Amino acid sequence: MGRLTDHDFEVVCRDLFSDILGVPLEIFPRGRDRGIDLRHTGPAGTTIVQCKHWPRATQKTLIGRLIKDELRKVRVLAPDRYIVATTVGLTVDGKEKLRSAFAPYVRSTGDLYGVDEIVAELLRRPDLVRRHFRLWLSSTAVLHTVLNQDQYLRSSWLQKRLQGVADTFVPHEGFERAKQLLDTQQVCVIAGTPGVGKTTVALMLAAWLMGNGYEVHEISQDVDEIGTLWRDDTRQVFLYDDFLGRTTLDAPLNKNEDNRLLSVIREIQETPGKALVMTTRDYLLEHARLRHDRLAEPDVSDAVSVIRLTDLDLRVRGQILYNHVHHSSLPPGDKRRFADPAVWRPVVQHRNFNPRLVEETLRLSARRGQDVAAAMLENLDDPRRVWERIVENELTDEAVHMLEVLFTFRSAPLDDLEESWHWYRKEMDQAADGRTFRRALQLLDGTMVSVEQGRVAFHNPSIEDYVRFHLNVGRAHFLELIRAIVQGEQLRRLVAAGRLADGAGILAGLREHELAVAAAVREMEEDVGSGLFDEDESLSTHLKWVLETAELLDSASLAAYVMQETLSPSSHLQPISHLVSLANSLDVSPLVPQEHAERFREEVADMIHAELLESAEVGDWYRSSTLYDQLHSIPSALVREPVTQDLVRCALQELRRLAAEPEREPRVENLELMEELVDFLWEQGAEDELPEEFATVQDRAERVRAAREAERNERLRQHQAQWAPVEHSDTARDRALVTELMRKLDDTR
Repeated sequence: MGRLTDHDFEVVCRDLFSDILGVPLEIFPRGRDRGIDLRHTGPAGTTIVQCKHWPRATQKTLIGRLIKDELRKVRVLAPDRYIVATTVGLTVDGKEKLRSAFAPYVRSTGDLYGVDEIVAELLRRPDLVRRHFRLWLSSTAVLHTVLNQDQYLRSSWLQKRLQGVADTFVPHEGFERAKQLLDTQQVCVIAGTPGVGKTTVALMLAAWLMGNGYEVHEISQDVDEIGTLWRDDTRQVFLYDDFLGRTTLDAPLNKNEDNRLLSVIREIQETPGKALVMTTRDYLLEHARLRHDRLAEPDVSDAVSVIRLTDLDLRVRGQILYNHVHHSSLPPGDKRRFADPAVWRPVVQHRNFNPRLVEETLRLSARRGQDVAAAMLENLDDPRRVWERIVENELTDEAVHMLEVLFTFRSAPLDDLEESWHWYRKEMDQAADGRTFRRALQLLDGTMVSVEQGRVAFHNPSIEDYVRFHLNVGRAHFLELIRAIVQGEQLRRLVAAGRLADGAGILAGLREHELAVAAAVREMEEDVGSGLFDEDESLSTHLKWVLETAELLDSASLAAYVMQETLSPSSHLQPISHLVSLANSLDVSPLVPQEHAERFREEVADMIHAELLESAEVGDWYRSSTLYDQLHSIPSALVREPVTQDLVRCALQELRRLAAEPEREPRVENLELMEELVDFLWEQGAEDELPEEFATVQDRAERVRAAREAERNERLRQHQAQWAPVEHSDTARDRALVTELMRKLDDTR
């Protein structure tokens, strides 16, 4: 019960005693309640339930306060029945003393519920406990399961984070929305601004499911990890934090991951005992939707729950501040300062209130022994300064250089980070030995970066954001940083940073050192991957990126490099779609002569045309259809052998094959293929060639589409039915609740 606030306890008691008594109970706001917390008035008279949430009080204190403060009010009210519910333990003698004092309103000692009686009643009503998340989280059995049983936790990161998050988490409207989405859809995308608590909500949703026997698996790189981890006979929830990256510098999704993500979402929604929780910054989600149409489809958009700062009302902000102060490593005297309204009110009412800023200020101030209350307000006034003072004034040069290099990776294996840091320092004629590297890493570890399983990453996204600002205002050695690049991803990150609206300084540095960028690009050739699938990296995707970079930097040397590499196209170890995309980019580039772009385009078109005829001849409809679309996406001035009739003949063969398959429930993933086939035959006027088969396949496609739409509508209906608007916040009540809560810090010893 210790995790509950007074208001939480009253709400739990309302639901509990409504069930015990079999009647609805009214709940009253705090203030001049005249001795009434809960009340029912009916033909049989008036029943009042008095709630006293004093988990640290003794029985003697409780009895004395009830007799002194409440007995007179009860006599004035003269209820037909008076019930006391308290989080204080009550003995037989204590109950008898209260019954005697409050007679005849307390009918028997059975109307006096101490903490043991309340817990016993709650244990008989597990569904009621589940409705009150904080109460559920208070369960010793639940916490033991969630925090101590390794079979439920499949990630060291989760094991480290969950206990601390459980100590400081405060349920709010945003959490309830996300939880109900997860209940109805089995998939939830939590979006919101940086630091608002997306990861915290995701962890608590994971804890919620772990309490119901789910294993929790962290997805760290790619949605394909889910397929590797999937076990049909096991309840599993997959947690994909920052699935679109932490900044717009990161590629929103790996190649073709939008298709695979959509497929996984649908599979999870159709499979009992599976769940998926993802988080992202809201602006990154909007940015990704512009680049990936599939992220705008109902399967994703219906599962999005945005957490807003307005979800954190005064009461929630106060509880967040209290929990973080209470569980911090601050000295007792510093904790007691927050009991003063003059200290806590400006914090919880601040326009920039942010749970992460509160957490980080307390964590850093505890280490540095500064005036934490003043530091918190200063950091809220200017969120950037929480890191600026450390990076610009307190860290050693070798540590700052490590942060600058780490930014180019985002996260890096220790060996790669040390190699790049070594060359960066050597370029500046600074000490670059292993001992200096380890000393810098030790200084940063736990404060600015985290080191887990041989990888180094920023401690949280706000530090990464600050280092980007640090680079943008010219505080790094840009030429030396470019020359220190050891992996192609580092240069891609710097170029992406220069593309941002607030990346003018980084862009200027890249343009100033364009020749060094070109040299780094040429060295990236060894890192370029190859593969036969759209999601694979290829020479064409690399060259397209180089051309875009050349245009960004107005670099003739980079453009010349691209033209040299595109003298003749080759489909060897790369998808045709990549060549088509590169050809279209060459066509519109102001840095590429038109005759070069035209020659490359026609050679790619010839290549596609030849492969299309070959695929149609062997009856590969889907490959032929893809090539047909790709051929039409390249404007060509040459006349080639017609392919339409070959493609129609191939499509009719596929139609006959599909129609002859045994009747079974068509799968959703086959819908697009069936629609594509039907639409093509319709456009070519060939539907009457095999009318019965055409009607059969068209009917199957319609049934799949209708089934998917019905399933989506049912999920929405369930979600809307479960989501009931919460009561509007009572500002006066919330202020009183927070005041009472913060006063508890006065007892800190």
